[in-house]
Amino acid sequence: MVNMQILVKMDRQGRILIPSSIRQKLDTSIFLLEYSENEIRLKPIKTISLKEFIDSIEVEVDDFTDTHALRKSLRK
Repeated sequence: MVNMQILVKMDRQGRILIPSSIRQKLDTSIFLLEYSENEIRLKPIKTISLKEFIDSIEVEVDDFTDTHALRKSLRK
């Protein structure tokens, strides 16, 4: 892992620009901000697409438009 240091400036609204070369490597727009002892860390959070789980849930419902029956089956 290569450590990189870049000088950035905060604007009046408290925003800090993350350079595009770093944003492209991160492939996310959600971060966990940690603050302790005068240090700020941003940790990228990868999002999970719910589409990945569609086929992994088994439900016993004949009519998926019946949301009541679908919810009841999902609770089981």
